[in-house]
Amino acid sequence: MKRLLVPALLILAALGGCATPENRIKDNPGVYSNLTPAQQELVKKGEIALDMPEAAVELALGKPDRITEHTDAGGQQHIWHYTQVQNYGTMAAYPSPFFYPYPRFYDPFFFPGTYYGPTAIQTETDRIRVIFKDGKVTAIEREL
Repeated sequence: MKRLLVPALLILAALGGCATPENRIKDNPGVYSNLTPAQQELVKKGEIALDMPEAAVELALGKPDRITEHTDAGGQQHIWHYTQVQNYGTMAAYPSPFFYPYPRFYDPFFFPGTYYGPTAIQTETDRIRVIFKDGKVTAIEREL
């Protein structure tokens, strides 16, 4: 048990180490010092604004969960997606005369009367979408 506890704590410390703007600023002081005083205040609060460079957004919000590219007649834009996962429902398992250590789905031809499987639904939505053109924020979209 003790052998598992120490590595688990180290992993949690490593994952949680960059979770705040303060820690990201400590890791990248050069990027932070190149920002304007108004941008520095926003980054400290974990907020962003128009005309911020990509590096400042990464200091404020962290690495994006997904990056997409949009190209049209106006040019090319990069879109950073910061997502959230919502869970609906729970896992369900109905009785069976046999024990299966993994979820399995109802198959009336194989073994009628049993159902093991998820009734939970997970949806991933964008919490914040940040749109960049030429390395600067041109639009910020938030879910309400």
